[in-house]
Amino acid sequence: EITKRYHITVQKGKENILVFPFYDEKNVLQFIKYRKTDFDKTKDKSKEWCEADCKTILFGMDQCNMENDTLVLTEGQIDSLSLSEAGVENAVSVPTGANGFTWLPHCWDFLCNFNTLIVFGDYEKEKITMLDEMYNRFNGTVKNIRPEDYKGCKDANEILCKYGKEALVDAVAQAVP
Repeated sequence: EITKRYHITVQKGKENILVFPFYDEKNVLQFIKYRKTDFDKTKDKSKEWCEADCKTILFGMDQCNMENDTLVLTEGQIDSLSLSEAGVENAVSVPTGANGFTWLPHCWDFLCNFNTLIVFGDYEKEKITMLDEMYNRFNGTVKNIRPEDYKGCKDANEILCKYGKEALVDAVAQAVP
């Protein structure tokens, strides 16, 4: 159901290539990203790639409830889909990884609609990706998922797979400034 809602498909004739369309808050397609589901680093060049000359925006903008003043930001599209599957509203993801902030100028007005930003980045090496950068850039309150709520997992998708929807809902509800 979630993949239908977010218009996730596969490339024609290539069932192993997921297609993630990025629609803006006005439901206009702005960016397309691909992910190889059977990626093998010994023989494949890239696990993910995107269409050239597209406008980088946040994945899931078109799904946001603009009356809710909290936005949840993840590092990957599958993480934002995992949060949506768990019933967490306004879960979006960056288009090109934790260090790619080319989306920010294109999404600044969108971000300004929210008073609170919950960063649910990947938890690696005792740090949450994107947290410092978003703390320095976002005008409102920035919260993060508590390290203990990652439950030894790297990201939202892994938490969903190991611990279920309730663990994600609880993690977001217990986010701290």
